[in-house]
Amino acid sequence: MPSRWVDWENRIPAPSWISIAWRGEDDHLHTGARTALERLLKDAHTEPYAGAEIDLPSWRTFAATRGDHRLTMAGLSPDLWAIGHTTTTTAAVIQQDGTILADAPDSPPLTVLRGWLRQWEEASRPAPATYTPTLNRTGDGWDLRLSR
Repeated sequence: MPSRWVDWENRIPAPSWISIAWRGEDDHLHTGARTALERLLKDAHTEPYAGAEIDLPSWRTFAATRGDHRLTMAGLSPDLWAIGHTTTTTAAVIQQDGTILADAPDSPPLTVLRGWLRQWEEASRPAPATYTPTLNRTGDGWDLRLSR
């Protein structure tokens, strides 16, 4: 489990966690993070990724370049991390083993995730080293942006 930026976690029946980029929009009880994680763990729609084996460093970096404030990272089982798109009521991620999970087959985040995966494949799965990092000042901090 990551040591920082975990917005909700479960320890029973097995460890699982979620980290949402939109934590500033969630309430103080982390209702949105908790709901998104529950949607991915209970009765989730699953499907295999049709592409080649997931290159996690490439996929993780590419997903970060989308600049989407709904970007989410999760650990749904002890050895598998997942990256995707969530809202306060819907969720979709792809695990590093190529399993796609979503709250429903017609989930809006699943549509977004499929679009990101298509763009990643069209970009030929760029290596993390092909991006240039830039720090942009925000009102109260900094945003890291990656560009090619």
